[in-house]
Amino acid sequence: MATKPLTAILPQNKQTQNPTTIEQEKRIEEVLSYTILLSDRVDEAVKQAKSFKFECLEVSKKVGNLCQMLRAAMRLSTSTTAGISFYDCPLRRIAAEVSKNLEKSLALLKKCKRRSVLYLHHQQIKNEVRDISLMILKR
Repeated sequence: MATKPLTAILPQNKQTQNPTTIEQEKRIEEVLSYTILLSDRVDEAVKQAKSFKFECLEVSKKVGNLCQMLRAAMRLSTSTTAGISFYDCPLRRIAAEVSKNLEKSLALLKKCKRRSVLYLHHQQIKNEVRDISLMILKR
């Protein structure tokens, strides 16, 4: 029994696709909605942060402004009556950079939770400072 080669089964256009063309096929609304979702997740992580609250609040302010701009870009890209058309390629590139930076921010903010390694390390240092200060005061 002869089997057909895999190239005979798949349509010709599916054989030549690589990951970059698949990424380009995503609609701009999908790309922007992913970055908006990430910014919302960063905002939730800021609310859960227990250490470095001031720095986390600064990140939250900047991400809030960024989220407002992303939502405005989403509205402009989906409206047909605006008369303004976005250049697709630069907007995709910027959205990819924004999502990459938001993912990094989210990873850092998750380390600021109460039970994270960073928090435990911070607590250990705080306890050591307290112990040393007690030793100095007893003399």
